[in-house]
Amino acid sequence: MGLNYREGLEFGILLLPFFLYQFYGGIQLYRQFCVASVYVFSRTTNRVKWYFTELWGMCKGLLVLQVFLQGATLLVAALRWDVVWTTEGWILMGIHVLLFTLWTFTMALGVNLLALIWGSSAGFLVMFALQAGMLAALCTGAKLEPTDPALARLLLLDPISRLVLGWQSGGAFGLEGALPAEYGHVLTVSGSLLLLVLSLAAVVVLGLMVIQNKDILVSNLETGGV
Repeated sequence: MGLNYREGLEFGILLLPFFLYQFYGGIQLYRQFCVASVYVFSRTTNRVKWYFTELWGMCKGLLVLQVFLQGATLLVAALRWDVVWTTEGWILMGIHVLLFTLWTFTMALGVNLLALIWGSSAGFLVMFALQAGMLAALCTGAKLEPTDPALARLLLLDPISRLVLGWQSGGAFGLEGALPAEYGHVLTVSGSLLLLVLSLAAVVVLGLMVIQNKDILVSNLETGGV
């Protein structure tokens, strides 16, 4: 993937299934705080346990999506080309799945938390606009030289760059020759995984604090009614 708007748009199209999951998963917690929360929380006094049970449900849905996407990709590749199965290839696929799973789960949980404040539609639109803005900002790097320090700062500060596996150095996983690592002097696979894990952990903790203190939604956040 290059740093230009055309390839950025193509990358955005590849992200569409994950945006759709964010729309679906973005109401999994929120819906329980609508009318159903009177029933749910009268039977579930331990909100922490309930919270992690709901997170696991979201995670299972995302894993099903990943199995479908990767299975379809492998099937098409096997039908069209003479595929050579290698250990490095399986490791790359595993890392790819993990990066996108961590990212999508974090965004979906973020949609849920924002939905409790502004409603599910607004929550999704905010998170979608945030990711679209990150992608657009990343494409501005096309105007910069590869050795420009400003480009290095852009890649480091824009989290969505961590989803482009081909830009990163995979030395920690023995993938030196398997990745182009165009910006490997700035981005590493291990660093990206660490960043996304920490981001998810932070959002999970924030969500835990929110659900501990949030009661039933007495107003309709979608239309402003009661």
